[in-house]
Amino acid sequence: MIKTAGIIIIGDEILSGMVEECNALYMARELRMRGVAVKRISVIGDNVDEIATEVRQFSVNYDYVFTSGGIGPTHDDVSIEGISKAFNVEPVIHEYLRNVLLQRYGGTLTPERLKMAEVPNGGDIITDTDLKFPLICYKNIYIFPGVPKYLREKLNILLRRFNGKPVLFKKIYVDEYESEIAPHLNKVVKNHSLVKIGSYPFFDDRNYKVMLTLESIDELELQATINEITFGPFKEYIVKIED
Repeated sequence: MIKTAGIIIIGDEILSGMVEECNALYMARELRMRGVAVKRISVIGDNVDEIATEVRQFSVNYDYVFTSGGIGPTHDDVSIEGISKAFNVEPVIHEYLRNVLLQRYGGTLTPERLKMAEVPNGGDIITDTDLKFPLICYKNIYIFPGVPKYLREKLNILLRRFNGKPVLFKKIYVDEYESEIAPHLNKVVKNHSLVKIGSYPFFDDRNYKVMLTLESIDELELQATINEITFGPFKEYIVKIED
């Protein structure tokens, strides 16, 4: 069985359009390559109750939960508080994180700096020589920073632990209208239940009108699906196939 994941992006700056969100895209792509299928992506604000509600539900619904944002030293960094509230525990100071911060700031820890050493009570950390600051985790929840550079560093370390079968992915570009290929495509979908097929029309001046996406962990079934599409009634409209 393929593992599932939910991603929660936390930050008022995302909802207001002040900052462009790119972490979910990166995580979804990398997780797919490790055999983890992202089932839902949620974007919420810096609100403790909303974070608690979302995290609690995601933790029940999916094998893994990845949060991004809200773990800095300022007033609007409330992700740890929200995740703690989701499970009726209190944020506590993790001594390892405290020591890391002491070394970073030369032995001077203001209350704001010490806030970055908080974890939900019972939480843990993932350390690595390639990480300047550990990754915080609690139950099946992995708590990432919102800064893309730091998120990617931590995610790449975490994914070394994942050894699931990768989700294979192909794109087929077709120079025919979606409404024309739909009847044949519907038959292909019925014949290949192990392959997830998406259809996306384009209306600009490209040399194709539809992009089909195919995803599966079964390489043989994926290839059989590609063959049924590319050698079917619209084979002369196939422009290209790519990963």
